[in-house]
Amino acid sequence: MQKVSSFDLKKWWDSVVEEVIRFPLYMMGKPFKAFSDIKYEGRGSMPACVFFMVMLMLLSVLRQSYTGTVFVEVDPRFMNIWTVMAGVFVQTILLVAANWSVSVLTNGSGSAREIFMVAMYAQYPFMWLSALYLVLSHVLSLNEAALLTFCLALGVVCMLFYGFIGIVSVHGFGFFQGIASVVLTLIALVIIIFIILLLVMMVSELGAFLTTVWEEIVLHYF
Repeated sequence: MQKVSSFDLKKWWDSVVEEVIRFPLYMMGKPFKAFSDIKYEGRGSMPACVFFMVMLMLLSVLRQSYTGTVFVEVDPRFMNIWTVMAGVFVQTILLVAANWSVSVLTNGSGSAREIFMVAMYAQYPFMWLSALYLVLSHVLSLNEAALLTFCLALGVVCMLFYGFIGIVSVHGFGFFQGIASVVLTLIALVIIIFIILLLVMMVSELGAFLTTVWEEIVLHYF
C-alpha cells in the first residue's frame, strides 16, 4: 500500500510540474503549436489556470503592498486587498465573456473554457515579470526606475502577443480575423461594462425608492 501511495504522489507531482512549468515554457517557445494542442490535443490544465489566476491576484496585491518604498504608488494603509483581488478576477472574467460572445457571432470555434485557458497561459510571462518587478523595486534606486517600467511593459507586450496567438489558434481565425476579433472584443467589453453599471444604478435607485416607501409607511402607520 505504501508503494502505491508513493507512486501516486510522484505522478501527481509530475503532473504539477508538467502543467505549471513545462507546458507554459513550451507555450512561450512554440505558441501556435501549444495553443493548438490545448484545443485539439486536450493539453493544458484548468486547475493550473486557476492557480495562475490566484497567483496574479496575489501578485497584484503584493505589488501595491510591498513594492519598494521609493517606487510605491499607493499607500498600503488605504488599500483594500479584496477589492484589488476582485479587480483582477472581474477583468479576466469580463474579457473571457466578451471574447466568447464575439466568437459566437463570428463563428469562432473556441469555447469559454479554452478562452480562459488562453488568457491564463498568455499571462504566464507577465506573472514572472511582475514578481521580478517586486524584487527589483527593493534593490534599484529611483534613477533606475526605467528598468522597472520595462519589466511591466515587457510583461504586457508578452501577454498581448501570446493572447492574440491563442485567440487566433483556438478560434481557427486568420490574422485579419484575429484583429477584428480583438477590436470586437473591446467593443463588447465596453457594452458589457455599460450594461453592468446601468443595472447597478437601477438596483441602487430601486433600493433607495423602496427604502423611502418603507420609511413613509413606518412614519404614517406605526
